[in-house]
Amino acid sequence: MQHKLYLFLLLQLPAMFISSCESNRGQIIPYVKVYFDLDIYAELGDMGIGTTKVFPNEGYQGIVLYRESDLVFHAYDRTCTLWPEHDEAVVEDSVFFGVFRCPECGSTYLLMNGAEPNSGPARYPLVEYKTSVQGNILLITN
Repeated sequence: MQHKLYLFLLLQLPAMFISSCESNRGQIIPYVKVYFDLDIYAELGDMGIGTTKVFPNEGYQGIVLYRESDLVFHAYDRTCTLWPEHDEAVVEDSVFFGVFRCPECGSTYLLMNGAEPNSGPARYPLVEYKTSVQGNILLITN
């Protein structure tokens, strides 16, 4: 009986790793510490509701900030979730506002929809960092 249990566990082990890796695929990008603040009025005063601003030197491959409403912001890493290891950051689509496209795989991400993939092979949304408003300061962290 004990031999059958070991055999069962041995056969299940690869399946657990395969499904575990698949469920995480695209969600893991290389970790970098993110901690920066922006003055909402001085540095982000030109951002209207529904607009974006790119910070290329933050995050893994840059951060795109999306302003949902007056004091609600979303910060997404610009790393494509299909192939995080390639060196291309997602860029704003030249035709559709608020859509970012991966130049490598062609996946598009709609920021107003939580940066979910809109088309292409990517299945996971862009990685989102924490945002909090403290007075007139927007803090972006991981």
